[in-house]
Amino acid sequence: MAGPQMRKRTSDHVFKAGAVALVVGVLAGGTVAPVHAQSFFDKAKQALGDAMNSSGSGSTSGGGSGISALSSDTVEQGLKQALDIGVDLVTDQLGAVDGFNADPVAHIPLPDEVQTAQKLMSAAGLGSYADEIELRMNRAAEQTMQDAGDILINAVSQMTVADAKGILQGPDDAATQYLRRVSGTDIEGRLRPMITDALSDTGALSLYDQMVGQYAQLPFVPDLKASLTDHATDKAMDGLFHYIALQEADIRSDPTRWTTDILKQVFSTVN
Repeated sequence: MAGPQMRKRTSDHVFKAGAVALVVGVLAGGTVAPVHAQSFFDKAKQALGDAMNSSGSGSTSGGGSGISALSSDTVEQGLKQALDIGVDLVTDQLGAVDGFNADPVAHIPLPDEVQTAQKLMSAAGLGSYADEIELRMNRAAEQTMQDAGDILINAVSQMTVADAKGILQGPDDAATQYLRRVSGTDIEGRLRPMITDALSDTGALSLYDQMVGQYAQLPFVPDLKASLTDHATDKAMDGLFHYIALQEADIRSDPTRWTTDILKQVFSTVN
């Protein structure tokens, strides 16, 4: 069965020319925006509400100006673009070498039972496997981020105007909640077999089997039944959505980061 189609990555030029984007997207009438300017979410919420009230069906009203001329579809697409960029940033970050392994938040530690077993083995003078298994487990999570990103981008593409309105009017993590609600099961289902394969490819499962075999030689110790696959999948999901939530916070608080044409239109219209 063919793998998921690779999505087209957001080009680096989106983030360049920040000063130009700031002038075009955030300024209106040639005046500098105040330091405490509204966030993108506040502006988009205002524009979306006015557009839906003025156009009903979401189409642009003829001859309008300002926010009344901005269609709800435009604001919806602006929100989608912002989330697409955020998803790309997160999955690129976590999918890079050491994206999980060297990250103080996303790093996946060994299951508690395995850490305890390694301490007992070390005390008995047996082999040390923990560090290498932990490294390879994080490598496995890093290898799955491209697919996780594909699923998230698909979830964003299916967002409706009603979804966008709910996100804009919701709590600070409303977009993260939306993405986890509509895509979390798919991501977990896709990641679990991929992490199993990656754990096998990196040699983590083989090392773990060796560790379990040596551990079983110790007298009077409990069985070691920890599942590396379940543990790595759960922790990879936690790390992924942790950083999605941080990107959402940036979307809400720092509109100058989002510089696509549609977002410029939203900014210039609602300022």
